[in-house]
Amino acid sequence: MAGGQSYKWHGSQVAVSTGFVADSPPQGISAITRANPPVVSSTGHGLQDGDVITITGATGMTEVNNGIFVVETVDANSFRLLNTDATGYGAYVSGATFAMANFSTYCQLTNYNRQGGTSPEIDTTTICSTAAEFDLGLRDFGTAQLDYLFSLQDTVQIAMQAADETKEIIAVRIVLPREGGTMVLLGRVQQTSESAGNGGNWTGSTTLRISGPRVDFA
Repeated sequence: MAGGQSYKWHGSQVAVSTGFVADSPPQGISAITRANPPVVSSTGHGLQDGDVITITGATGMTEVNNGIFVVETVDANSFRLLNTDATGYGAYVSGATFAMANFSTYCQLTNYNRQGGTSPEIDTTTICSTAAEFDLGLRDFGTAQLDYLFSLQDTVQIAMQAADETKEIIAVRIVLPREGGTMVLLGRVQQTSESAGNGGNWTGSTTLRISGPRVDFA
């Protein structure tokens, strides 16, 4: 019988975004389609699957401005904005540029745990029902908890503390070992904590409220 696939914790790579870095001059966008997902035209964009970008300066399709997007490349001159439905957006005119998220590999990390949320039950039982009947409410994307060795000098922890104050979206990118694939999620810091005791290290934890579906690249 064939064995199942397994991936060890050690050998995985977990990285957290610590801000956005724009090229100089900024990387220009010539077109964005009104599609689901939209396709962005940008000559020689240099992006890879799983990169995260923010877009600014768009006229016409102003809905994309200041958005945070996970990218899937189409070719050297175009890419998709995953988990984005632009069919109802305004028509793109001009002016947009993008900046790419800077990721820092998180070697302080000791544990990662994503918990999908539970959709609420909506009671649809009627007088003619023979048993309780329910519909499910809107999808809850859940939370992700990152546990780590606490440090006031750690770049990622500084970025997460700043994001807790501003409530800006940050990204987490996980690469499984042995070419097991890449997962990317976006979320806002919901809670942080730190603790220590006799005979132990200072440890910390950050919980992210996930803002959309996890994006997977097999």
